[in-house]
Amino acid sequence: MLGNNLNGRLLTNLKNTFTYEFWVLPESVHRIDKQTREKPAGVNGKNYIIGPGQGLSENDAGISVSVGLNGITVYEHTSEDIYAVLVYEGRINDLVHIAVVYDNREPQLYVNGKFVKKGEQSPQTLVYPAGLIGGQPGLFFNGDIKEIVLWDHCRTEDNLNDYLNKKLTGSEAGLYGIWPVPPVNELDTQRTNTPNKNSQNKTDPSPKESQNKNIQVKNNHGIEVSIIIPSLNKYPLNLFTLFSLEQQTFNLSKMEVIFIDDASTDQTEEKLRGYTPPYHFKYIRSKKNLGRAKVRNLGIRSARGSLLIFLDAEMITEPEFVEKHYRLHQSKTNLILSGAMHSKVIYSSIFPEFTKENINQITSLTKRNKEIYSRLKNLKYPCKEPYPLLKKSDIEKQVFKDLGVKAYPWFQSITRNFAADLEGFEFPWMAFLTGNVSIRKELIIQAGLLDEDFVQYGYEDWELGYRLYKMGANFIIREDLKTYHQEHPVGESKWEEAINNLGLFIKKHYEIDILILGLEICGLADLLTMNKVLGEYKLLLQSYPERFQKFQEKFIHILETIVLILQVDIRHINILGAAGFSSVDRKELQVDINSIKGLKNFTNLTYLLEKVMNS
Repeated sequence: MLGNNLNGRLLTNLKNTFTYEFWVLPESVHRIDKQTREKPAGVNGKNYIIGPGQGLSENDAGISVSVGLNGITVYEHTSEDIYAVLVYEGRINDLVHIAVVYDNREPQLYVNGKFVKKGEQSPQTLVYPAGLIGGQPGLFFNGDIKEIVLWDHCRTEDNLNDYLNKKLTGSEAGLYGIWPVPPVNELDTQRTNTPNKNSQNKTDPSPKESQNKNIQVKNNHGIEVSIIIPSLNKYPLNLFTLFSLEQQTFNLSKMEVIFIDDASTDQTEEKLRGYTPPYHFKYIRSKKNLGRAKVRNLGIRSARGSLLIFLDAEMITEPEFVEKHYRLHQSKTNLILSGAMHSKVIYSSIFPEFTKENINQITSLTKRNKEIYSRLKNLKYPCKEPYPLLKKSDIEKQVFKDLGVKAYPWFQSITRNFAADLEGFEFPWMAFLTGNVSIRKELIIQAGLLDEDFVQYGYEDWELGYRLYKMGANFIIREDLKTYHQEHPVGESKWEEAINNLGLFIKKHYEIDILILGLEICGLADLLTMNKVLGEYKLLLQSYPERFQKFQEKFIHILETIVLILQVDIRHINILGAAGFSSVDRKELQVDINSIKGLKNFTNLTYLLEKVMNS
């Protein structure tokens, strides 16, 4: 068996002819290199399940295997270079059986017991299998591993199919090694939050025991909370977020962080590939930008916990953040908890794009802490790359809280006027903000995950929130779940993308609750007034279902027109003209307004309608 050889060395007692078999389900794409022995492949973008294992001399090579959602690649590593010697492109979105067969230095690939491709025979004298399972630190395999088997001979298609669905005993002829590894390769770096009283009396482990501990693969048992963090060019902010999760009072052995790098072009991959925190950590990198909905769905599908917490990559958390989310969910199964509306803002880093005005504001805020203020004074502005103001020790000591200030007036208008359960707020589903929200996995699966038709900016989280709302979910916003948003440069305006997604939102849910959002966006009403208008409109139809049917048609048409105007111009002039209202239509609308005024319970609705009449 291979228990003592899982250290990255080549298995030199096997050469030229051998077979690897494994059952796997990848959870990230890998780089597709060109199959050739003429030009070396790059070192990045691999999703190694086997290797890498470098050749020992100029005459030999070690093999490695990378498996991604987009295919399988076999590499040979000489003492100097790496070559893609067998490249198979194809979608892998289910658990598959893969066999890499080396027959006298020639690679062959089988998928689910069927031959799919042959590579080129190696020019090296000796080719050895690597003894490293799941890749070296920083090159972990992202996905589930059910079983890995190594044979000392070339397996045929008949051999593979004979054993495809059989459990091996370990005594089969020609079996070199078998790994019954549990799903997901990640180092066991579990940390207890309170030191063991007897820890000082415990002797240090021997080098061999220490090595075995480092290569231990953690299983699924006990994971209760999965934190899903998508990230696109958020370094070093994302590192501070991960540091803050290291300080959680929640049992870290029961918590996993799924970090999805959505094709970042900054230092994210370089800095986080080898990150080994005291909680379960899975780094998934997408070669192409997936977008806000797809990237979070990937995290949901990868999650092992029954409770999901969505967190933005630039959100610093307080130590009891996870524990409070978890504890509050124990009483109800259809609960959605959000702290995003109570978020504070901080400046943890200076970016080259920041203006003098930004720097002056940061200078004023950092005066609250002498040490951080001194770091700012050492900055040579303008800087060429992000300049961190915080250190890991500042996260551990919660110094960042000194820098936090309240912001987001739009959210504050909600938190100041409504209780935590949002009673009286007509849009509770707006609390589903993926910057900081938790939900049971079974509930989000029942709702159908995020809608991947939303490929640009905006409304993908609210659309899911609205579906959950119609399913009867209860939304709670709490200040003790707040996070600290690290400010960063804002790119070009997302107005057009957001308005287009609003149109998509309305298309999917052609209902008054969504159509009415245009009132606040165009400036005809603020959020609180819009809330009152919707409440009064629903009360009017409920109280007088037969009397105002024609008015209902006119009101819906007005809201449709407002959204259409938003797509071309923010100014809302002559809305009724744009809606095609004739003089007769206008007179009928005025009669309805007067009638509704006489009922005396619909002042916000009639006030809005008169603004529309006079636009």
